[in-house]
Amino acid sequence: MIKCCIFDMGGVMVRDFNIFPELLPFLGFTVNSFAEIDKRLSGELLRHSRGEISEEEFWKLYTAITGRTLPPHDEALLGKFFHPKIDEPTAELVGELKAAGMRVVAGTNVIDAHYRIHHTLGQYAVFDKVYASHLMGIAKPDPAFYEYILKAEGIQAADAFFTDDMAGNVSAASGAGLNAFVYTGAAALRERLRLTGVLPS
Repeated sequence: MIKCCIFDMGGVMVRDFNIFPELLPFLGFTVNSFAEIDKRLSGELLRHSRGEISEEEFWKLYTAITGRTLPPHDEALLGKFFHPKIDEPTAELVGELKAAGMRVVAGTNVIDAHYRIHHTLGQYAVFDKVYASHLMGIAKPDPAFYEYILKAEGIQAADAFFTDDMAGNVSAASGAGLNAFVYTGAAALRERLRLTGVLPS
């Protein structure tokens, strides 16, 4: 019996969360990702998402790796171009789940600047709790990410439903024993929740 639903944020609960189309041109690059500049940058960003290094430390490493200094900026640069918007149909679905008595939490890979912006915009308010990678010290798809949430919630894997737009994260959750579903939209998710018995038919 499902006792808790775990929702991803970017690509599930929010849209327009990709910072790279604006950040990379601001930095003077014409590529689409840090990995295209140097794969080490992606690794350092992952470390930042696990809370292992601060944003300041990330940019020091960026300068060391690329040999470039940062353009002038006033705010946290990783948050400068972060403008997430709630996906209303999915937010409504979360509301329905909570109204039916279901506990609903967020399980998200996130960096500090984005976490603070989500809070400022009230985008975590719909959830009973937020499990954020940079505070947990673990990021998806590490099985320990899901185990951490299960332990914190006091439930077994079979009692949890997890949805994420990234197939690798869903596969890892499924491998950890959770009921897991690749998110493609609110309508498909609603149908899966009905088939799973989480929502009434």
